[in-house]
Amino acid sequence: MRTAAQPGSRPPADLREQIIAFVRSLRKPVLEPGLAGENEPFPLAVVAEPEPNRKSQPPEAFQGQGWRLEVEFGKLLLEVWGEGGSVVRRIEGVERHASRLRLWAARPGWSDERVALEIREADDIVSGAGAEPRDSGLDSREGSGEEPAARRARDREGFESDLVAMLVREFPGWSLERVSHRPDRERCFSGCYTRGWARRGREAWAFLGLSAQEGPSAAENALAYGLIWLDWLRRRSAEVRRERAPENQARAGYFPEVTGLKLLLPPEAVAVAAHRAAYLDQSGARIEILDWTPPQDQPRPVDLRDYGNVETRLTPRWRGARLAEELRSVVENLLRGLPEELIGSVKAVADPAGEALSLRVRGLEVARIEPGSIPKIYFGLEGARTLLDESRRAEFQEFLGSAVRWRRARSADRAHLFYRLQAERWLESLLVEDLGRVDPAFVPEHVYPQVPAFSGPATRGLSRGVIDILGVTRDRESASHRLAVVELKLDEDPNLPLQGLDYWLRVKWLEDRGQFREAGYFPGLTPSPAPPVLYLVSPAFRYHSTTEHVLGYFDPSIRVVKVGVNQLWREGVKILFRKTLKQGRALEEREPGNPCDDGRSV
Repeated sequence: MRTAAQPGSRPPADLREQIIAFVRSLRKPVLEPGLAGENEPFPLAVVAEPEPNRKSQPPEAFQGQGWRLEVEFGKLLLEVWGEGGSVVRRIEGVERHASRLRLWAARPGWSDERVALEIREADDIVSGAGAEPRDSGLDSREGSGEEPAARRARDREGFESDLVAMLVREFPGWSLERVSHRPDRERCFSGCYTRGWARRGREAWAFLGLSAQEGPSAAENALAYGLIWLDWLRRRSAEVRRERAPENQARAGYFPEVTGLKLLLPPEAVAVAAHRAAYLDQSGARIEILDWTPPQDQPRPVDLRDYGNVETRLTPRWRGARLAEELRSVVENLLRGLPEELIGSVKAVADPAGEALSLRVRGLEVARIEPGSIPKIYFGLEGARTLLDESRRAEFQEFLGSAVRWRRARSADRAHLFYRLQAERWLESLLVEDLGRVDPAFVPEHVYPQVPAFSGPATRGLSRGVIDILGVTRDRESASHRLAVVELKLDEDPNLPLQGLDYWLRVKWLEDRGQFREAGYFPGLTPSPAPPVLYLVSPAFRYHSTTEHVLGYFDPSIRVVKVGVNQLWREGVKILFRKTLKQGRALEEREPGNPCDDGRSV
């Protein structure tokens, strides 16, 4: 027996009351799926659900986590946050399933896609140990009578059995060991994959398999988790050999050197992994990708020589500049008469595709202007925008005032949606004002934030990309210029190095074909043919522990600069360290106080 509320059929305030009442009725309420990257459902630990515009206060056991459910400008928005990051969803409907409450939600920026969330008792589940939620939402198939988590655990057990059977058949004489799909958060082993190693005498290789039933995030992260598994095996093998040598060299053969990694992936995960693997150092570790999906008998080897060149389209710079000039008077009329504090906080920039003008408050888009004979102005958060007309002028001013009031360094409510949304864009807006803080070698006249780079449909997972910051550095000794890609990340993410590599290989492809100059970038400069420099920028203590291990497998031609900023960067960006790396090893490390740092903060 269930009751359902279709999207739009009930006022948001009524939906909020129903959800809050249900949460209060549970002893240990949890939300599933949890935060992206988390293995466990999210605990909705509440002493008393907050009044509107106030955050929840979790018990001491859950400090650092929290959630909000608020009606903002006619939309019901749910936000949860913790060490794994934060997630915001617009709640459109509710369904009661006996002891559970299903929430139908829309993701910001994916207004046509609905995902299912579920609130339940923490112990109201039957699943394998450590089962992880799929990031695509709950499996909404009805009629089987089986809980989604139990079905997921069964599917993973079945995939592991199929994978082992295929490997035994295709690689006779090899011993398969440490085969598991159980997550291990301490070592960063995800339950989305079946991992193991194959050994024959003194030879060994690691393997990692992915089922087609897993979500798109698992496909995108497969190579990163494969490298993490390979690296752990190599380190463990080396430790055992050291412990057993020299007194018993013969037994050391039981832990041979692991020569490489075999990834067994469904077709939809092959391209993104292969493009990245093409720029890994094959002399340091052999990376092989096999296209395989059960019940397929034989895996199909993927030739990495066919990958690595991501054919990319670049939006011309003049398109955005022309649009900004065309709509300049519209922006002036829109802001005329508003308080100076509001006007001074708004930046008008062309969106990445150059199709609309975006009005932003510290990186957060608050309004969009679409060109036309009569330009249309929409205000509100992405996925919940409202067409502006004279009757809504006061509502727009109230919305803009709220954004400016709450989205500031010393906000009175740091749990407020405006403060927490799109934090990376906030950091980006600060850095582009003076990119020399990241590295004094940057040329300030050539800094381009949010550069769109689109690839064809054949490269699923890489089809659309927006480079956080594109710039050019100047070598102090040779006076030559070199392109640089800046990738920002605020949360611990094991996939950060490979996400940065995605943008690096796009920029390399474009520069090799002279497309930046054709599109109006870097006027008057001729960058050197050297590969771009990849800058990774994150709060100093938010880099994942595996970052430099993964970087160790990069091709030696890729120069990486790892930059650590202060945790309180909203109050002023300060550089805590700057490390130049080659294959994960530091070539140079600079800290504040050296001649290149003048003590300023952005």
